[in-house]
Amino acid sequence: MWFFPTKKEIKKELKKIAETFQYQREELEINREQIEKLKEKVESNSLKIATLEGSYLVLSQKSQVSVSSKSQESLKKSQAVSGQGLETKLIQRIKQNKKSLIMAEIMKLLPSYSVIEAFDIIVKQRNLCSKASFYRYIESLKSQKLVSNEAKVRLN
Repeated sequence: MWFFPTKKEIKKELKKIAETFQYQREELEINREQIEKLKEKVESNSLKIATLEGSYLVLSQKSQVSVSSKSQESLKKSQAVSGQGLETKLIQRIKQNKKSLIMAEIMKLLPSYSVIEAFDIIVKQRNLCSKASFYRYIESLKSQKLVSNEAKVRLN
């Protein structure tokens, strides 16, 4: 004895399936919105990190300039004893994070300077990177939408 479902039962089951699909679509849309919010937070945090690293670079450069010759000699002696000194570690960290540090410097300059003026400061005055690298960093900032339209117009 076989059980044959009626049309009413089939419609009821199809309705349950349709409701399940609708629920899944709604969940997917919620997840997409959450992913977009997380992407925005990541971009914001990466900008903040780059800014902090840039500040760190500026502070470390100021501290290197203010070190007197006597303290440099004592620093060299302590480096010889301990292996790697603070200065060496700072230089290694800066080299590893050079791109983000330069991009943070560019972001600091762009609100008040044009791209060409920022180029003069970063490349010619401070000698932080080459011309090609500078414009690659600008393109990277444009692609991340961290450079305003005003800066884009100034570039072109």
